[in-house]
Amino acid sequence: MHHFRQALSPLGRRPSLLSGLLLSVLIGSMLISMPIPLAGQSSASSLELAPRQLDVGVVGHGQVKTLEFQLINLTKEPIQLTKIHPTCGCMKMRSPDVRTPLGPGEKRTFRFDLSFGRGWGSFSKKIEVHVGNQPVLRLPVIAQFHPGIRTSRRELVLSTSKVAEIPEATQVVEFEALSAIQAPVITQLTSDHSNFRVRLLEPLKNRARVEVTVRSEIAPGRFAGRIHGFCNGLPFTVPIRGRAFGLVMYQPQAWNLNQVKQCGFSDSVLTLRRVDGKPLKVVDIRLDLTRHPSGLELSFTSKNLTDGSVQMRAFVAEPFPNSPGGIYGKLTVTLDTELSKPLVIDLLGVVRPGSR
Repeated sequence: MHHFRQALSPLGRRPSLLSGLLLSVLIGSMLISMPIPLAGQSSASSLELAPRQLDVGVVGHGQVKTLEFQLINLTKEPIQLTKIHPTCGCMKMRSPDVRTPLGPGEKRTFRFDLSFGRGWGSFSKKIEVHVGNQPVLRLPVIAQFHPGIRTSRRELVLSTSKVAEIPEATQVVEFEALSAIQAPVITQLTSDHSNFRVRLLEPLKNRARVEVTVRSEIAPGRFAGRIHGFCNGLPFTVPIRGRAFGLVMYQPQAWNLNQVKQCGFSDSVLTLRRVDGKPLKVVDIRLDLTRHPSGLELSFTSKNLTDGSVQMRAFVAEPFPNSPGGIYGKLTVTLDTELSKPLVIDLLGVVRPGSR
């Protein structure tokens, strides 16, 4: 102790002031470095969810359910919640009270509305409980869309023409019972517009079949709709989209070059044909790009096929762009027909330099 006082007491008989000052600084630094439990700083061990998982069970398309859960403070101190955050827009919280701290031992009930879309199979989302900047708890919300049923199509893509009936105007969607020898029961089958004819076909083994046809009277351009009904007592929806053509139709309806990775011809092709079966010829092609990576140069070739249709391909010139980016533009195609206006087709894709 004597040496300690000498080292800290150059002022002789009055060491207490300097020693007290140093002691205060030392204690202050220790307090700063020590973790201090504050209201609002919590972990999963401080809170509990009841229930720990919400299993909604079997559901159909478009159903809306109101669900609730409790949040329990397991500590003897108040906890300040930051937010209750669903991970999907299909879940809407009903005015969650996070401004009032969760008191010691308090149980608080939270409610939310869950709107189911048109999925098939498992549904799995979460609701996050945030304290501070971090989610400390996650509440799984699960369900099963039409369990045991598989569909051949999640949506119907149709084409029609005012000039003639074409095969692309009709499609069949199948509903297969995976673990049964009988087909699912389809009832109250209808469409949302008279432009779409829908009828139930004879089942094949364990598959129910629904035929959908788009009428030729639709004005040229894009169209959209849906069919709906009940499958084994649960509501279902199958969306419809497509395009109504005149004399000339093309597939795909929006030309996607997909991932462009090198110079040369793209794998994706565009096919044009007259609905009356007569030969077609491309006279002129013009491209107007509104979005593309710097340095991208595209040109196009057309090839006449034996059935009278035309197949078009895109060519990427050298040098290949150094930077990645999306492609979007309008392709204007002039044909040797009595069409008064050229065709305008959406072109899209993405450039991926260095990918193989």
